[in-house]
Amino acid sequence: MYILGMTGGISCGKSAVAETLRRYAGATTLDIDKVTRWLLEPGGELFEIYVRHFGKYILTREGYLNRRLVGEIIFNHRDEREWINSVAHPILLNKARDFLVECSEMGAGLVVLEVPLLFEAGWEFLFDEIWAVYTKRKFQIQRLMARDKLTNQQALTRINAQMPREEVCARADVVIRNVGNYVKVRRQVFRALRGRKF
Repeated sequence: MYILGMTGGISCGKSAVAETLRRYAGATTLDIDKVTRWLLEPGGELFEIYVRHFGKYILTREGYLNRRLVGEIIFNHRDEREWINSVAHPILLNKARDFLVECSEMGAGLVVLEVPLLFEAGWEFLFDEIWAVYTKRKFQIQRLMARDKLTNQQALTRINAQMPREEVCARADVVIRNVGNYVKVRRQVFRALRGRKF
């Protein structure tokens, strides 16, 4: 089993690259962001921890986490962001390990984990290889504003809270440039896969 870590800044197109690997290389994939969202549902492990830490004011009237409010707290207060990472990363690491065990048991050849904060979390040891996806800052801002209904400044705050793109790309084994054209992204993936068998 070959384990590939996929990372990159917020709204850079990691999922599009993972989808290409799933479709054309038969990869089994897991998006850590989706796992986080499941754990933040009422009754989830992280949901309970967040409510204990911040209080019930971070909940909507229906009892769900107010993600917009939590996002504002996290991205505008470094100490709170560091606290959240310190409690979330170990839980997510256990979920990732469980997933890898399942993949091994079912005989998966290529496994891809999308981990936005891969280097920040220190998860390099999990992977045989790490790919980084990046895009132009203006595209990143536009996508983030459209996806999460953010202002330009809110989008910038979230982007700037992450490791600089240059450092992420320098530490990765393969770098994929997302120019907003799926065909061009797919070609880069094919080039990176050339001659490999999983």
